Amino acid sequence: MPSPKTALTGAPRPGTPMEAEPARPTARTICAVIVTYYPDSALLTRVERVIPQVGQTLIVDNGSSAACVEQLKEIAGKLGVHLVLNSANEGLARAINQGAQWAASRDYRWMLMLDQDTIVAADMVETLVEVARRVPDVQRLAVVGSNFQDKVTGRLDTHVARPDSAGMETVTAITSGSLVSLNAFEAIGGLRDDFFIDCVDHEYCLRARAHGFRVMITSRPIMEHPIGNFTYHRWLGRTVRTTNHPPARQYFMSRNLLILAREYARKEPRFIYRYSKGWLRCVVKLCLFEEGRLAKIKSIVHGCVDGLLRRTSLQ
Repeated sequence: MPSPKTALTGAPRPGTPMEAEPARPTARTICAVIVTYYPDSALLTRVERVIPQVGQTLIVDNGSSAACVEQLKEIAGKLGVHLVLNSANEGLARAINQGAQWAASRDYRWMLMLDQDTIVAADMVETLVEVARRVPDVQRLAVVGSNFQDKVTGRLDTHVARPDSAGMETVTAITSGSLVSLNAFEAIGGLRDDFFIDCVDHEYCLRARAHGFRVMITSRPIMEHPIGNFTYHRWLGRTVRTTNHPPARQYFMSRNLLILAREYARKEPRFIYRYSKGWLRCVVKLCLFEEGRLAKIKSIVHGCVDGLLRRTSLQ
């Protein structure tokens, strides 16, 4: 695993001092970090839903077009959000780490991570804070994730044993909608830059658990969040859904999953088994139904080879 370049990026730093009693999150102590890459024209509306719920909002753009940058500047000027413009696509992980550094330097102790296409509920932050409030050992709380619902099936992303509860402990939570303790972020290191995009959330949560931190998730859905570009197909009397991720994403998913499996199979065997099984199922459906499958399969093979060799350089 690469060495950290800053206090909030890369691998954990053993012996990092932690606050004796870190404050529980409130709207005032939370900075929302939204990562953009060629955002659509509806971004303004989505950002407007976030701003009233947090102390500050930061947009980190990963090398979008000049037209998109002008749109972002208009949003920043109109809504009073801070804007960081990267000249190239630095990857989701590095952009989040940039946001964490910015927030921590301004004394925010919690960060709400959001993708550009996530639509937050009006009470998202209130719900996340309530889950954190009920955790007795808040100094060991790393992440509170946002549950969400599949628009087609109505199924929750994370099964909840007690729907009447505010939240429950889980193994991992996806990046978007996660409320992250910057105290924990500083103690164990930030998201892995070399993972670029896929599995950065799972790796961070597994690493947090390995260091004694807890990961929670809300019981009810508090955001709308698309994963992939779903299409539906009939096969053997059943409806099959495919995600249609492009070849580049297939590469990162394959490579990072194999690295994750090698590093955490012994510590988190049930999660690695379930996640690997789900990935294999997606690969089979890709081969059966998706367009451009040859290029995607080549990317998967490339990713698997690099994952087995632990080769994460993009050069």
